[in-house]
Amino acid sequence: MPSAYDVYVFYLEPDDLRGQSHAVKVLNCKLEPVFDPLTKRDINKLVLYFEAKKKTLPLNKTQVSKMIEISGTDDYTKWAGTQITITPATAPNKKQTIAITPSKIEKS
Repeated sequence: MPSAYDVYVFYLEPDDLRGQSHAVKVLNCKLEPVFDPLTKRDINKLVLYFEAKKKTLPLNKTQVSKMIEISGTDDYTKWAGTQITITPATAPNKKQTIAITPSKIEKS
């Protein structure tokens, strides 16, 4: 069956989590152009893809730092298989964000 997810990329937003934490497994991480509404142009960002999820998560610097800490490597091509928990949160600038923390399940 054709799906809009095959045509467009949809990004995970804090509201998508509905106030709940979710344990997810990283399927892949890629460097991709993502539109920045402040500069009105595409900028390269690391984007996480999750197993059995349709939406992706473009990472900010804080989230990348957490992924390095959790995975034990700054080589984002090795983040596949890492189990993390994503939780809606508020950033220091008072904007809504998604916090990344380690999951109880170990990396496979």
